[in-house]
Amino acid sequence: MKIIKWIILVVIAVPLALVAIIYARNKMVGPAGWAEDNTTKQLKSMMKDPDSMVIRSSFVLQRTNSDGNTEISICGIVDGRNEFGGYAGGTRFVSLSMDNKKSNTFDTIFVKIDESTASDRALAKRLDTITPFEHAYWNGNCVDETHPMLIRSSDS
Repeated sequence: MKIIKWIILVVIAVPLALVAIIYARNKMVGPAGWAEDNTTKQLKSMMKDPDSMVIRSSFVLQRTNSDGNTEISICGIVDGRNEFGGYAGGTRFVSLSMDNKKSNTFDTIFVKIDESTASDRALAKRLDTITPFEHAYWNGNCVDETHPMLIRSSDS
């Protein structure tokens, strides 16, 4: 009879403790932590070897948009092993998440990796312009007082 009480206690107490720990962690990390978790998860799903993924030089920007919602951008470099087992050197990424105060919801809107090829970057440089990734994602989400807009000499 005593063993049954302990089994019932463990069956009820362990899941309750896990739920409480997860709830407390989610409250502590807040929207920026949720954005980082979602970004990491989505980046891993894009990698050839998810377990080898490394994020470097990342930074988080938080802004309040015109609707009063918090936009959270995470920008940086992601790297992972390629099909030959070596690291490729890193690729820029951008994610955008939104903490909607009115509807009390949180959502990661997109996570994008720069898929510009070397020839795309060379062409942009030759045309004295920026790549589509820089224009659409980087400059729109990763620019603040510390992180300047990417431009070419004709844009300055």
